[in-house]
Amino acid sequence: MKTIIDLWSRWSLSARILIGLGAGILAGIFFGEPAAVLQPVADIYIRLMQMTVLPYLITSLVIAFGQLSISEAKRLALRGGALLLIVWLLTSLVIFAFPLAFPEYVSASFFSQALVEPRQPFSFTDIYFTSNPFDSLSRNVVPAVVLFSSMMGIALIGLKDKELLLAPMRTWNAAIVRITHFVISLTPLGVFAIGAVTAGTISLDTLNRLEVYFMVFAAASLLLAFLILPLLVTAVTPFRYSEVSGIARDALLTAFVANSAFIVLPILIDRCKTLLERHGLLDDNAESATEVMIPIMFNFPNAGKLLTLLFIPFAAWLSGAPLPGGDYFQLFAAGIPSYFAKAQVALPFLIDLFGLPQDLFQLYIPTTIITGKFDSLVTAMNLIVFALLGAAAMGGFLVLQRRRLLRALLGIGGGLVVSVVAVRLLLGAMVDTSYHLDQTVHEMQNPGRLATTIVHRELPPTTAGITGGAARLERIRSRGSLRIGYDPRNLPMSFFNNRDELVGFDVALGEKLAAALGLRAEFVPISWPDLPQLLETGAIDVMPGVWYRPYWFTSLQLSEPYLIGTIGLAVRDNRRHEFADLEKVRQISGLKIGVPLDSTQIQTSMERYFGGTDAEFVVVEFWEPFFEGRHPDVDAFLMPAENAAGWTLLYPQYTVVVPQPDPVRVPSAFGVARDAEPLRSLVSEWVVFADNAGVIQEAYDYWVLGRGAENTEPRWSVIRNVLGWVD
Repeated sequence: MKTIIDLWSRWSLSARILIGLGAGILAGIFFGEPAAVLQPVADIYIRLMQMTVLPYLITSLVIAFGQLSISEAKRLALRGGALLLIVWLLTSLVIFAFPLAFPEYVSASFFSQALVEPRQPFSFTDIYFTSNPFDSLSRNVVPAVVLFSSMMGIALIGLKDKELLLAPMRTWNAAIVRITHFVISLTPLGVFAIGAVTAGTISLDTLNRLEVYFMVFAAASLLLAFLILPLLVTAVTPFRYSEVSGIARDALLTAFVANSAFIVLPILIDRCKTLLERHGLLDDNAESATEVMIPIMFNFPNAGKLLTLLFIPFAAWLSGAPLPGGDYFQLFAAGIPSYFAKAQVALPFLIDLFGLPQDLFQLYIPTTIITGKFDSLVTAMNLIVFALLGAAAMGGFLVLQRRRLLRALLGIGGGLVVSVVAVRLLLGAMVDTSYHLDQTVHEMQNPGRLATTIVHRELPPTTAGITGGAARLERIRSRGSLRIGYDPRNLPMSFFNNRDELVGFDVALGEKLAAALGLRAEFVPISWPDLPQLLETGAIDVMPGVWYRPYWFTSLQLSEPYLIGTIGLAVRDNRRHEFADLEKVRQISGLKIGVPLDSTQIQTSMERYFGGTDAEFVVVEFWEPFFEGRHPDVDAFLMPAENAAGWTLLYPQYTVVVPQPDPVRVPSAFGVARDAEPLRSLVSEWVVFADNAGVIQEAYDYWVLGRGAENTEPRWSVIRNVLGWVD
């Protein structure tokens, strides 16, 4: 054991991290889904990484600005600020362009509660300016924290007694660094847990999609490091491209292999001085600029750090909702200042800002083992650019020549286009982007289905003349079954799967309700206009999915609600953003909105939804013809968001939109006959019980949110599929 510990301690941290990640991946493959038991360990490690970042950021910025003299601050602001803006602009251009390399990906996703929650509107005021910096700190609003800290540091410039504050801050920073080093020492354990959980639970399709991020990130990094950044230098200095790339070669290789740009800072400074001396340009000003520019600029967001912003458009693409072009301005405006902190803090903030699933961040952590090397590569070249351009500015040999500038711009533009096209073609050939969720839906089964369940395809014979609630209950008991109405086209509430089994959310609840009453479930098809009569005659006893609307109150009774539904719109993917805001929807000229035949429940919500609009409402026989494209003149289809999401799984070229900021929510309940008060009371009691016991939530998670639906069988693992240790 001692020998193993000694051997482990001799290895570099990078080697230990790689071993930890590899062991975690192997553990995930071996154990499969049981590896999820390590999720708390992964969560703790991620939070420990995030814990010290913002406190360190605050003190670092205050110290960095506060220790400057007035002359140094002016020089840094004028020259360093201009350089930063240029590099940020070029990097932003790359980040904007490379998502075009993502392959065509026909996607859809199970309904998410995030669809009905208003996405927080982007606000410069909220993101950058805060009345309470501690509130911004607690909510992880990094841009506001950066601005406040920078203002604090700038305010210290020129103050005589500033060391009274700066000295304890340096001590504070040193303490945080010690904590950070401790957390870093835990990285092998942390990446082991993350690797095990990811490899054990992530779908193979998602792993396949990660190839897209790796290749796009690598291509963008190489383009920046070996073309765009060197050409930037050649455009405004006497240095040739071969000279700039030549002095950087060994430093870039070292940074790539060691996964750290920090360790090559002395090499970078030396190589820049060598190039300046070769051209006879190494005077005191140029030398000072070289020695100062690299260490200072290392602490600012550079091209290497910012390139990880590519994960946000990738995450959006992976989620089936690619970022529209207009959102990239928000990405850069919020993302660049966020990268004064580490990606571990910046990315969760941005993921939340753009309404993406938070669990995607856990996908990011293992990718850094590979992308971190390219990040270091770009960072090293970025620092060389800062040093050479800073020296040129201070030494007076910064020259803007039209020919050189034009050549650089053509090289940057041409290289960007060629790279994006090449990566797009390569990814299209390598990555499987076939769509399969429609098959998943058709394969869904009702977990725990009872063998006694009866499903009728036509109305069974009934005996007329039932009167009184007691008589109805007695008839149900003597029959031994509870007749439950269903609409076979009501995906995902009730539909037939590829085994010709009636399944769905309402079906699952109906079976559980019948079982709780000591009865077998007997499902009967219904027509919504005939619902009151079917309940009255006893053709059915209860009908799930009836909305709390005035139309029904006069013809039947409703139980306690078991679901709060949301009214939404089914629209073409490419038009989703047109319908995201209700006020904008009302302004669409010539708008045609489809409504299903016999959909009194939905039609009564039209004025609430579209008050003041001149939209034309077009009656369509049902939802399916709209999705099949048989009504091309209809712009959107009004329907429950949960149902719309179900249908978009079958027709992924459509998506569900809930116009904001005021979603319309309508309770759903079990309907019974007007004189069936005893039955209504029993059903209501069961709804309350099932809600408290988590029965309804469990069914909702499976049928509406799709949790567990995509993988009807446990993930492949060695212990299950090879050794047969578990079923």
